[in-house]
Amino acid sequence: MQYFLNTIANSLSKNITLIYSDTMSNRKKLQPGLKLALGFMLLIAIGTLLLYLPVSHQDGVDVSLIDALFVSTSAICVTGLTPVDISQTLSVFGSTVLMLLIQIGGLGYAVVAVLIIRLASGRIDAFSGSLLRDSLGADHRVGTRRILFVALTVTGVIEAIGSVLLFTVFSQHFPLGRAIYLSVFHSVSAFNNAGFDLFSDSMMKWNDNPLVLITIASLIALGGLGFILYNDLAEHIRHRKKITVHTKIVLSTTFFLILIGTLLFRFILPGIDWKNAFFQSVTTRTAGYFSYDQTALPPAGVALTVILMFIGASPGSTGGGVKTTSFFTAVKASFSLLLGKNPKAFKREISSESVMKAFFVIIISVLLVAAATLILTITDPDFTSDRLLYEVVSAYATVGLTMGVTPSVSIPGKIVLIIMMFLGRVGFMTIISAFARRRSESARYIEEKVIIG
Repeated sequence: MQYFLNTIANSLSKNITLIYSDTMSNRKKLQPGLKLALGFMLLIAIGTLLLYLPVSHQDGVDVSLIDALFVSTSAICVTGLTPVDISQTLSVFGSTVLMLLIQIGGLGYAVVAVLIIRLASGRIDAFSGSLLRDSLGADHRVGTRRILFVALTVTGVIEAIGSVLLFTVFSQHFPLGRAIYLSVFHSVSAFNNAGFDLFSDSMMKWNDNPLVLITIASLIALGGLGFILYNDLAEHIRHRKKITVHTKIVLSTTFFLILIGTLLFRFILPGIDWKNAFFQSVTTRTAGYFSYDQTALPPAGVALTVILMFIGASPGSTGGGVKTTSFFTAVKASFSLLLGKNPKAFKREISSESVMKAFFVIIISVLLVAAATLILTITDPDFTSDRLLYEVVSAYATVGLTMGVTPSVSIPGKIVLIIMMFLGRVGFMTIISAFARRRSESARYIEEKVIIG
């Protein structure tokens, strides 16, 4: 295990040096999103090789290279989709590798990279600080050391509490060592919105246990709020600073989506009770655990799940999707446009740049999902289009819920889902940063009105 940790640390350090060093021969820096994407690619490659090793597999079980790549991508992108049964495929070493990949992917490559730099050199330079803020979506006013401390502290404390609560249940069903391992693994997986489990059927066997469901759901929700929000709340408590509009939007939108989802699932899904309807509403927000058989979802249940998955979690969090703030901003702007007013939220006017980015993210996401679904209908025609759409949105929003498509999908289909998971986790950082930087370089033309509608 020590060798594995040293390998990860050395590889990350070398990658930081290769990608982020500003040398005289390379004065033109890569854009922040691209740097982060390259970092994630390196981690996926390392994870693939480790999961492909025989020591990562249970006796008599072989894993193909494409499946190792799929699982590694799913872990780093904290998705949870997998073509193999993790509990029946990976050894203790393999599942530990998987857990570490989930933790690194959830925290974000930049957080881990900057942490290593901090431990190695004792300081964080301006460039590393900028990289960290870009990865979390924080502006220049946020202190680098502060946001790093908040991210690590919040993660450690919440995962520890989750492990203890899960242990109180698992210790009644498993030997002590196994109960501890299961508690830690599922706490890490839930908080990072990964959705990997070691039970073969996710939370189905625990769907009558309120403590397990509420603990997992709470970990998912807390992980999906974002480290920016936690930093804002910390500043509010320590220095009595006003809570930002971002935090208010995230909290209100998250509460609204969970409440509406719970109510609708309770009446849409046959035979489901309130606690499992609540769990289904929370887990669709990029987590991937399920306590209700997803293959038994009626058409209305599939549609609602796809919508909630597409919206996803909040910026700077362990979750994916187009994000709650994009959804809120787009809805606010649409209604304001109909009323002929400027979009406002919590007595503040939403900037036109934020509105533009929100619509940009949503439109690009819809196009990518549509294109991927179309490709899968060609590569895997045996599945119905609604199941393929469900799987594509689950991959792109880094959710991990499945209707049974991923384990049986073709190799070209797996490649499509791998690309979608990667784009869903790191793609927007590249797209938005490139878009924002090139805007000032574009030529100015005479403005012309286009007839709409």
